[in-house]
Amino acid sequence: MRIPIAVTGALLLLCGASALALGASGLAGHPPLDPALVRFAAGSPWFLPAAAGVAEILALAGQLWLVVQGRTVVHLRWPDLDPQTRAHARAAADVLVKTAKELPDVQDVRIRLTGTANRPRLVMHVTCAGDALLSEVYGELGAGPIERYRRALGMPDLKAIVRFRLAFPQHQKRPRVPHPETA
Repeated sequence: MRIPIAVTGALLLLCGASALALGASGLAGHPPLDPALVRFAAGSPWFLPAAAGVAEILALAGQLWLVVQGRTVVHLRWPDLDPQTRAHARAAADVLVKTAKELPDVQDVRIRLTGTANRPRLVMHVTCAGDALLSEVYGELGAGPIERYRRALGMPDLKAIVRFRLAFPQHQKRPRVPHPETA
């Protein structure tokens, strides 16, 4: 969702900058503002302060949205947890990865503790064999390693997000041999 918003913002910025450049250089053939709007603004002393107030509120809302998005990105990378909890999380993470890799059909496990101090969450990326029964792997993860991880951190209601990736065996390409009847 962020990519379409960024593309739309860049496109609107480009359009605004080009319209401003054309209007300022006189290449457009007319002034940037309609003369009727200029006359209305000159005759109404409230118009320009009201327009500036609306523009300022919109700019403030945009900046607030950017701050919220920045916080989200920061908390995805670096959880807002105290150093003691981080140390426990690192130690418990090693055990979690080791025990999760011992489960049948699990090939690789990557984990990350993210979120804020009030709403932490565990994100697991689990790579399984292509023929694995994901419901069984998910059940064993939740009942065993994830539950032990929650207890080790002292967070019994830690939200865990498990993302599966299936790894199918790579087939080697055979060299193409022409059939005798087509040659």
